[in-house]
Amino acid sequence: MIEELQSLVNKEVQIATALETIQGTLVSVDGAALTLRTSVVFGYESGSYAIIQLRFISYIRLL
Repeated sequence: MIEELQSLVNKEVQIATALETIQGTLVSVDGAALTLRTSVVFGYESGSYAIIQLRFISYIRLL
C-alpha cells in the first residue's frame, strides 16, 4: 500500500478521516503517516502542512 501512496506524491488528492476531509498536494508518505500541503481549508492556512496518520484515513482520492 505504501508504494501505491508514494506514486501519488506531488499530485492533488482529497483525504477523508472520520472528522474531516482535506484537499491538497501530497508531499510525502512513510510507514505511519502522510504529509499534505493543504489548500484553503478551515483550520489550515493556505500552504500549510497537515500530517495525517495512515490509520485514521478513510479514503484517498486523486483529483
